[in-house]
Amino acid sequence: MTEDEFLERWNAERPLVEAWGKFVAQSLTDHIAPLVAPVTADIFIRIPAIPRVKGDGSILTKAFYRGKNYDDPLKRITDKVGVRFVVLLATDIQIVCQAIENCPIWEASKDRDFEAERDANPSVFEYQSVHYVVRAKNPTEFDGLTVPVGTPCEIQVRTLLQHAHSEVTHDTLYKPSVIKTPEMQRAASKSMALIEATNDYFQQLMELVEESVAPSKKLAIEMAALYREMVGRNPDATRADGLLSDVYESYAENPVEAARALFSEKPFLLERIRERSASKLLFRQPSILLAYVAAVNRMVEAREAWPFTPEEFKPIYRDLGIANHEG
Repeated sequence: MTEDEFLERWNAERPLVEAWGKFVAQSLTDHIAPLVAPVTADIFIRIPAIPRVKGDGSILTKAFYRGKNYDDPLKRITDKVGVRFVVLLATDIQIVCQAIENCPIWEASKDRDFEAERDANPSVFEYQSVHYVVRAKNPTEFDGLTVPVGTPCEIQVRTLLQHAHSEVTHDTLYKPSVIKTPEMQRAASKSMALIEATNDYFQQLMELVEESVAPSKKLAIEMAALYREMVGRNPDATRADGLLSDVYESYAENPVEAARALFSEKPFLLERIRERSASKLLFRQPSILLAYVAAVNRMVEAREAWPFTPEEFKPIYRDLGIANHEG
């Protein structure tokens, strides 16, 4: 096969490969989402996962000038399109791997596993990343195209620190045109060792933080469920919900049960919240329920503790029949 013949086939296949890459990025993000909830997938994935298709020069080099002797180079090359998922910690990589391996849409094979390489050579500090190739199990419709069975996409999974190291070294230490000096290799090894140590410190810090905020997280999950049950719509929790919860969770011994009791006794309050939730973000926060509990239990203190402007607190007093209360 000549280069012109190869490019002719590649140009015909490229739109299908690009569509598969987009489909993989979108589908994997969707499969990660329930594994990291209540954190959203777009926060868990630290850099947008945008698929990249190989350029003509790059794919020609791989097909004809890498000494692979492919019998059908276009069919054999597996990274014609690739997508990178960058996460915060090494433990987060396992979550992405789980999503890749459990997705029923494709056949997945692991091409590189930095943890296995590290275990095999514990004294060596080198490039770290997990690489998969995922192939379409069935003909897949996307962007008006039908992606054939077996179409491959490479997925790289790495941490932010690994990504930074790769960006620095990719065009130097791992390119054959660059002469690797002992000083370069030692500096690269030291930086990778530092990355591993830093990841361990970050992980330890994260575990301490998680332990500290576990009660607040539990309350947030319970309040979201209660809001969904009683208000009858999905909440839209933002940082504002955390501010409300921090202020008002101590106004009742059992905040969730206190809220349930109040709104069961005064269901008209739920109607007021439903009405305002259509246009007011604050009334889509689950912990707005706690503000009502606090206002009923300790009116003056609740108003003074309100974390937003006084004007935004007035609807709660009006709902409770104390619109003119001045404290």
